[in-house]
Amino acid sequence: MTPGRTTRAATEPAGEHENGSSAWSRALTVLEMLGAPEGAEGLGVVEIARRLGRDKSSVSRMLRGLAEEGYVEREPRSGRYRLGARLFALAAHAVDERLRAEADLLVERESVRLGERVEVGVRTGGLCLTLATAAPGLELRTVGWVGRTVPLAGSALGRALLADLADDDVARLVVLGGLPGAVAPRSLDALLVGLRDDRRRGWTLADDDTGGLAALAVPVRDATRRVVAAVGLSGPRSRLASGLEEAAAALVAAAGALSGALGGPPCVRRSVPTGRPRGPAAAPFPPTTAIAPDPEDADT
Repeated sequence: MTPGRTTRAATEPAGEHENGSSAWSRALTVLEMLGAPEGAEGLGVVEIARRLGRDKSSVSRMLRGLAEEGYVEREPRSGRYRLGARLFALAAHAVDERLRAEADLLVERESVRLGERVEVGVRTGGLCLTLATAAPGLELRTVGWVGRTVPLAGSALGRALLADLADDDVARLVVLGGLPGAVAPRSLDALLVGLRDDRRRGWTLADDDTGGLAALAVPVRDATRRVVAAVGLSGPRSRLASGLEEAAAALVAAAGALSGALGGPPCVRRSVPTGRPRGPAAAPFPPTTAIAPDPEDADT
């Protein structure tokens, strides 16, 4: 699509003597109207014209031009306009590119500040894919690398990606990804109970007391408040136990910053000490609800 084609779609239908910037501004205003919560169900030509302070015929021509380009769609029965598929495709691509760039910066920054491995993961089917990861120095803290996939139920990062899904959707994804792993809940019911606790708390804990490792994760949301990624931190259980709440607060702040960069709701950063978080006294981990599955369940 050339700039001339886009400008023509936005300016020619107006049928008025005005410069291109005015028509662009008016078209963008219409898209913002349709993207606002009150425009989610669509708006009619008369209502849009009233809000713009323009005559109905010129607004109708502008909307037809935007519809021809795929930026808006007209619902045949009601005649209302809503945002088009092309606009959503552009937005999704922009968020994806921004997420990749911001994720790389975040893991490098937070791994140094917190002194543990930090990862950003995204959901692909029933799996969690590691998009970016970094650990401080050369010490091997936990296994993790870009491109690794694990079942959503098998890690704190994966379970954080389930935060905004209904139980039926979670069940469908668990069937795809399975429930293997030392920190996976024994059953779907146990997973759903744990997710409800995670949502109330705002972060997920995966505690592998047999392997001596622990992990925290927090969802990341875009402009629609949909969970599009998760930020996780992992390290030795003995080390994280002494500053669990501080680590969680730091991770919530990091996830909020990433959400804000994607147009989502940023969190209010709580005061977190510089460097690896340490609590004033060793705080025991909450009782874990993760139960290692029976060996015969691993391949199911």
